[in-house]
Order: sequence, then structure tokens, then C-alpha cells
Amino acid sequence: MNNMIPQYSTVLFTDVWDDVDEFKADLAASPFNGALTTSSPDNVSIVFYLLYGRYGNTPIANNDVNQWKFKIFSVIFQYGPTWQKRLYIQDKLRSLSDADLLVGQKAIYNNALNPSTTPSTGSLDELTYINQQNTTNLKKSKMDAYMQLWELLKTDVTEEFLNKFAKCFKQFVAPENPIIYVSDNEEDEEE
Repeated sequence: MNNMIPQYSTVLFTDVWDDVDEFKADLAASPFNGALTTSSPDNVSIVFYLLYGRYGNTPIANNDVNQWKFKIFSVIFQYGPTWQKRLYIQDKLRSLSDADLLVGQKAIYNNALNPSTTPSTGSLDELTYINQQNTTNLKKSKMDAYMQLWELLKTDVTEEFLNKFAKCFKQFVAPENPIIYVSDNEEDEEE
């Protein structure tokens, strides 16, 4: 029986890195070390497991494995810090309470009639030493607050980040067997 495992002309992701420690060691030895934080959560490990889950059995799009590693690390360097910050913000948005969501804008109108004291115009807080102040505090409806949160969360930031790595992998699933072309003249000779 013929072996049903496809044979590719390049190695698979799992042939290059089969565990997170190898990935971390290679990244640490590269000039791109430090692009992601290794604190809690360990984003370097997270990136490895995300790549493993998405591209683990996918052939790499390069004959030179070392150059391919640098392509992966350059994508991490280019987009990793932004992904990391967006992930942090996304987590903060997900954990907002209903009270936080309902808070609206604040408009402050100050009027200082005392010429010996000049109020600061750059403050975003109410001033306590002025003669007159009007403050407008707005509150969002629950529906508006949820709609605004929905718009912010409807796209996960990790999907966009993972798609940046697609160019590092071959985009087909068929085995790479050599294609044999037969000209019309050769077909006529065989008959």
C-alpha cells in the first residue's frame, strides 16, 4: 500500500521547532530578542503555541530554514509589540463593569472672577478655588454602551496577528510531486 502522507520539498513547522524551548532559544539568540515580553503571560510561549496550532503541519515557504526563522522573527518584531498592546487593551475592555461602560463624557465650564488667582485651563478635573463652575456629566444608555463595546470586541486582535505569518508558509495542501508535461507530438507518437 502506498504511503498516504504527502511529501513536500521543504520541512514542516514542527520539523523546525517541535517544542517551545527550541523556539525560545532561537528567538533569544536572534537580533529580534525582546520584541515580546516574557512576563506573565509569557507572550513568546503564546506565539509559539498559536503558530503551532495554526501552522504546525504546514510546509515552510523557504528552502533555507535559517532564513525562514528570521522571517518568522521579523514578523514577530514588526507586529508582535502592537499585538501585545492590543491584547492588553482587549483584556481591559472585556473586564469593564457595567458601571464603567455607562460613564459618559464630562464637560466643565469654569468662570473665575477673582483676578488674583488664575485657574489652570489644562485641568480635566473640577476646580475648587473658582467663583463659578458648570459641569455637565453625561451617561450612556446600556444599549449604547454595549453597542460601543461590541464594536470594539467584534474582531479578535490575535487573528489579525496570526494572518501576518501566512506568507511564511506554503499555501497549498497537495503533495509536491514533479509535474510531467507531455506535448501533443509525444501523445501522437505513443498511439
